[in-house]
Amino acid sequence: MVGRLAIVACASAALVCVAWVVGCAVNDRWGWSQWLWWIPAPVALVSALVWVPCARLLAPGALRRWASITGSVSLVIATGATMRSFSLASRAYGPDALHLVCWNARWPGAQARASAQALVPWAGQVIIISNPGRIAEHASIWMHDGEERAEAGTFLLTGPVRVIEARPVVQGDDGFATLFRFEAPGTGTTSVLAIDQPSNPLRPRYAALARFAAQVRAAVDLRTVDLIVGDFNCTRGSASVHDAFPGFSDAWSLVGQGWGASWPRETPILHIDLALVADRLRVERCELHDPGVGHHRLNTLSCSRERR
Repeated sequence: MVGRLAIVACASAALVCVAWVVGCAVNDRWGWSQWLWWIPAPVALVSALVWVPCARLLAPGALRRWASITGSVSLVIATGATMRSFSLASRAYGPDALHLVCWNARWPGAQARASAQALVPWAGQVIIISNPGRIAEHASIWMHDGEERAEAGTFLLTGPVRVIEARPVVQGDDGFATLFRFEAPGTGTTSVLAIDQPSNPLRPRYAALARFAAQVRAAVDLRTVDLIVGDFNCTRGSASVHDAFPGFSDAWSLVGQGWGASWPRETPILHIDLALVADRLRVERCELHDPGVGHHRLNTLSCSRERR
């Protein structure tokens, strides 16, 4: 009986690990493959942790040796992949750095005031909120005197900057995008494209993001954009994101610190809240923080105008 259960456990764990490996290989280029690509490395790690001891419960022989070896290899690979989501490096930033906070607040209603209170630790920074809901009514909780505020489309921006432009550029089935252009001491004029992608898991991400990027390019010259931030609903490293916005690099992959996943907020395992940076802007630090409310973690980054 124990042997049969061990075989079932090993087979199930192996199936998960194989699906994860295939997903890593083919990425989210097709609708069917995005489901495999979305399997988080920690899930593969847990499966491997089940696989290895269960393999020792099999009857001695070739099957036991094969299961033990392949399980151990899977454990090493899954552990390495999981650790890529964590960075211990301490990243300093210059005195003139632009500090930016991005958060998908998910239309808070009764929690609007609590959401505003959650932003107080980042008061004095440039804050971009997607789907702000009623949180805009309580913006004075975190805003300092003299700071500007701009609402455009489904986004709200506040901070110690002079807002030059705030306009929606895409609002449709494939997503929402707003262009913010502002001046800040030390970094001059910065252009930020704030985006929010649909969360429907049945939508093929590669095709949808390609259509969305084409709509964005029809309204904005991406060569003038410094940062693209928001809820991509695509995980870090996705082919859909890379091919839709060539020339931009993921900020956390460059200088991330701490745990790099952002959703779900309480136990984040998916890296869907991203910040893409153009080559002309140097990102010096990128972190994700738990605001204690809502469904997503905050994405914070510090940038300067020096080239990398």
